[in-house]
Amino acid sequence: SHDNHDDHSGHDHGEESHSEAEDAGGHEGHDHGDEEESGLIQLTDSQLKDFGVVVEEADLAELAIETVLPGEIKLNQESMAHVSPRYDGVVTKISARLGDRVEAGQVLATLESNETLAPFQVTAPIDGTVVEFHITLGESVQAGSYLFIVADLQSLWVDLDIFQKDLGHIDKGQPVVIRAGHNFPQSEGVIDYVGPVVSEDTRTGLARVVLDNSNGRWKAGMFVTGHVTTDTRFVSVAVKRSALQTLEGRTVVFVQEKGGFEPRQVTLGEQDSQYVEILSGVELGERYASEKSFIVKAQKEKANIDPHAGHNH
Repeated sequence: SHDNHDDHSGHDHGEESHSEAEDAGGHEGHDHGDEEESGLIQLTDSQLKDFGVVVEEADLAELAIETVLPGEIKLNQESMAHVSPRYDGVVTKISARLGDRVEAGQVLATLESNETLAPFQVTAPIDGTVVEFHITLGESVQAGSYLFIVADLQSLWVDLDIFQKDLGHIDKGQPVVIRAGHNFPQSEGVIDYVGPVVSEDTRTGLARVVLDNSNGRWKAGMFVTGHVTTDTRFVSVAVKRSALQTLEGRTVVFVQEKGGFEPRQVTLGEQDSQYVEILSGVELGERYASEKSFIVKAQKEKANIDPHAGHNH
C-alpha cells in the first residue's frame, strides 16, 4: 500500500480504491468495483429471500386519518356476575380463590344457614375467572352481600378519553387499533359506545371499545392508546412506512433498478400507521424495498466501511 502512495502522488482517490479492490483478487473484488462506480447496492434474489427483504410497487393508497386517545382496559361489566348467599350464614368451606377459572354451576363456597343450621352452597352463575374475593372461613355473612365477583375475561372494555377538541370527530362504529407499546401486539376493534356527557373533573368524554381477549393477553388496569380512524384520504403515490430509512441525514427509499437498489431521497406527505405519501423521489409503479429495508441500508454501509465486503456472503 505504501508503494501505491508513491506511484500516485497525484492521489486520485477513486482510482486507488479501485486498484485495492482488484488486489483483493479475482471476481469478488472486481464486482465490487463495478458496484462502487454504479452507486447501486447489489443484493441477489437469493439474498433478498434469505434476509426476508420484500420488494413491491409504489401504488396509490387510502390513508387513514387517525385521532389518538388515551385509555384504560377495564372489566366488561356486561360479562361479570356478583355472587351472594341467599340466606344469612357462616362460611364453612371455601372452594375457589382469586384468579381461579370456574364454570357455571361450580361450587365456590359452602355456608351454614343461621336459621336452619342446614348447609347450603353458593355457585358460579357464569363461566369465568374469580376477579374479586371477599370471604374468610368462619365469617358470618349476610344474604345479598358480595362474596365473589366472577368475570368472563374473553372480552374486556377499553374506556378511551375523548378530549373536547376531538368530541366532534368520534362516533360509534369507527375502527380503532388498541396499542400498549412496542413490545405488545396490537388489537383491532370498533367504537361500541360514546358517552352522552363530558366528565366535570377531566373535561373529557368517553368512547368504549369491546375488546376481544380470547388469547388472554390484555389485563384490566392496563393503560393503552386507541388509534381511531376518523377519516380517510386517497394519495396518488405511497410506500410502506417500513421502507423509510435515514442515510447521511436524509430520508430515503431504496428503489430497485436494473442491477441493484438505488437510495432515493424522498419528500413525505400525509401518513398513517402503515403507509406514507411520497410527494417526490419515487414514481407510481416503481419497485422498492418495502419490508426489511434496513438490510439494504446495512449492505450499503458495509460496502462503505470495507471495500472488500461486498459479496462475501
